Amino acid sequence: MRILIIGAGEVGEHLARMLTQERHHVVIVDHDPEQLSRIEEMLDVQVVPGHGASAAVLERAGAFNADILLAVTSQDEVNLLAALFAKHMGARRAIIRIKNSDYVRYHRLFYKRVVGYDSMLVLNDLCAQEISELVRRHRAVAVENFAAGRIQMRQLKVTPDSAWAGKTLAKAKIPKGILVTAVIGEKEITIPRGDTQIRPGDELLLIGRQETMEKVEEITERLNASVRHLIVMGGGDLGLAVAQAFEYSGVKVKLIESDINRAKLLAENLDEVMVIHGDGTDHALLTEIGAANADVFVATGGQDEKNLLACQLAKAMGVKKTIALVEKPDYVTLYPRLGIDAAISPRLLVAQKILRYVRSGLISTIAVIQEGKAEVIEMKALPESKIVGTPLSRVGFPKGAVIGSILRKEEVIIPDGDEVIQPDDSCIIFTFLSTVPQVEKLFTPRKK
Repeated sequence: MRILIIGAGEVGEHLARMLTQERHHVVIVDHDPEQLSRIEEMLDVQVVPGHGASAAVLERAGAFNADILLAVTSQDEVNLLAALFAKHMGARRAIIRIKNSDYVRYHRLFYKRVVGYDSMLVLNDLCAQEISELVRRHRAVAVENFAAGRIQMRQLKVTPDSAWAGKTLAKAKIPKGILVTAVIGEKEITIPRGDTQIRPGDELLLIGRQETMEKVEEITERLNASVRHLIVMGGGDLGLAVAQAFEYSGVKVKLIESDINRAKLLAENLDEVMVIHGDGTDHALLTEIGAANADVFVATGGQDEKNLLACQLAKAMGVKKTIALVEKPDYVTLYPRLGIDAAISPRLLVAQKILRYVRSGLISTIAVIQEGKAEVIEMKALPESKIVGTPLSRVGFPKGAVIGSILRKEEVIIPDGDEVIQPDDSCIIFTFLSTVPQVEKLFTPRKK
């Protein structure tokens, strides 16, 4: 496909890297010639310097025959105008990123009708939803649902007190209906065998039946599932959204905000949330508000370093689970080493959601693992697909991929080597990025 990316920042660069690896024709527009030059040296892309909302620049970039426009600059107005102009020029689809939810809070249908975009991703809404889901879980790093929720993927961190820590996969007594498709260590990702050792600090990528997956964390973590006490640091739009998500849920929510005027405004608008004026990295303050008894601590401030520090401090005080907002994608890889349970990068989250829309071929769903090193994809077998009718042990499935589960009508199957793929089966597959083309070939119809 011809894909036009407006904005060569961290989101745009990440998307360009992923899409060029899949052999799409990518054009990037940005007003920073130095950034474009750097990307052009690293990636096989076409670059066009200029303002993303300029009709002349969009025309020069080929908006008239673009299959997809991705407007992902840090300026909402530019993204809206770029989508508007590109769609009128002939771009088939337009996906835009919006940071300020006030733009579309009550007028989303109006913007969609006028601008004509196909999908809008609101940064704060995405992050608030992701954080809220993480709060409600035990220690799962990530959760994805496939096949209308009947199949679930969980990325689960192994703690020293886990029932599986120190055991081989064969002896870990994995519940029926679940397959460990990958072990994510500090330095590498591996597809495990029966003799693979599960070590504390590893993250396991589990795929299986949704009803069975709910029991996994109880086995591996031995934790109480309910969250009763939540502390949120940072009273910006994101921190407010997280606090509101739990305001009437029976959870005791405390919101820390350093700006006195903002704290007063929050207190006026939150009935069931205790708003505290102070510094979330102040040990004395955290002690005073009972942080040691909190189930979850979420840091959503504007400084990555402060968010990470606050989570470390909360963890040291005894908080069971910590979640940090990190704007710099590079910091996402640091949080496990700092003892933090999860980190949310808005830019990477948006990039991952966008990739769901632009994948071509038979791939209908995607989850990106470790910033693009591997993927979980959902592929449907057609009657003429090469993989149909042959036991998996003899189909020549690539070593860098594994089928985690199969949805056959209403039945969820965790396959072994004797399983035979049937027409219309939906397969959930863990695969390294380099192996995706080989997997696609197996699902491609045979040539007549």
